[in-house]
Amino acid sequence: MLKSKDIYFIAVLLIVFQIGPLSGFMKTGDFSALFNDIIVSAKWFNVPLSFFYFKNLFQGRYFPDLNKKIKLIISRSFGLIVFNIFLGALGFGMAFYNHGFNNPIGTKGYIYAGNELTILTLALAFIIGIYVWQKKNYKMYGAFFLFFLTLSFFITSKTIIGGTILVFMIPLICSIKYSIKKKWINLIWIAGFFGIPVLSVLMYVGITESGIIDKLENSLLRNDNNIITVILSNRNNFIEKGWDAYKNFPFEGKLFGYGQNYHLELSGHLAEIDFLSLLFASGIFGLVTLLLTIFYWHMNARNLKRNKNGYHYAKFILVFLWFLIVVANLSGHIFGSGIAGFFIGLSLSLMFFKTNNRLDA
Repeated sequence: MLKSKDIYFIAVLLIVFQIGPLSGFMKTGDFSALFNDIIVSAKWFNVPLSFFYFKNLFQGRYFPDLNKKIKLIISRSFGLIVFNIFLGALGFGMAFYNHGFNNPIGTKGYIYAGNELTILTLALAFIIGIYVWQKKNYKMYGAFFLFFLTLSFFITSKTIIGGTILVFMIPLICSIKYSIKKKWINLIWIAGFFGIPVLSVLMYVGITESGIIDKLENSLLRNDNNIITVILSNRNNFIEKGWDAYKNFPFEGKLFGYGQNYHLELSGHLAEIDFLSLLFASGIFGLVTLLLTIFYWHMNARNLKRNKNGYHYAKFILVFLWFLIVVANLSGHIFGSGIAGFFIGLSLSLMFFKTNNRLDA
């Protein structure tokens, strides 16, 4: 059962993110655009809703089968993603990059939204990774890292390849202490001796065989060797056009926005950068609401990290939240994610999971 203050928080978020679509409808009278905008704006509601749902589960009375049910959801979702990428590797489904290339590069399998697939896979990698790390099963942790890295080369998205490495570095970063014990030095030497050669071979094979180099060469050629445009996948140009449209809005438009469809008609393309996408669609009011929500997550994770009562995941969540913020403003589709929003919310809510009070944490 959700707490009353959480219900109020969720209700406020739902209302705020619908102001832009209603303002756009009042300006254009277009029912079709209103319907589409309501659906799009509801995506910004997914992550907070999932977060508060699992937060209340973790804070509520413990049921012995809670862990099993959550593990079942994660394991089945993981299996579905692996099966989907496996089918894609066999040639079924859709390529991740297709238009403008001589040969299709990467695979999305049968999941149409490539960016959503990327963050969904990273969210699952993070949840599985910190669970295995907390269990101190470091061999399994390394195996999962190599497995997810292999998956990322099949997908070939820049975000998922770099994101996989960063996500699996989070527990390592959070475990660094000022004084390093001798056993940690030995483990580092062993991991480096065996791990670096394996990782080097995997990176070499993955980069040379996945088509990443061809993709980068083609992107540089099409964008006149503009490195920034290639890294941001042309989002810098989308932002420039989007800002030109937004800055001509009247004061109330800048404050509340007119929904995504109205801005899209003027700019021609979505910004695909979370903070600016929300600013253009829901105005300053919508963006500030999202920033306050992120601040709420940050403060809770920071406070729980300092708590000595078993909130061991909080330190991982704090770093992961900053990872999400960076990715949200490089590749987008994070805080307004439709498919992955459920698992992003679940991963953030793990800060409230007390490992010392669970039967099988």
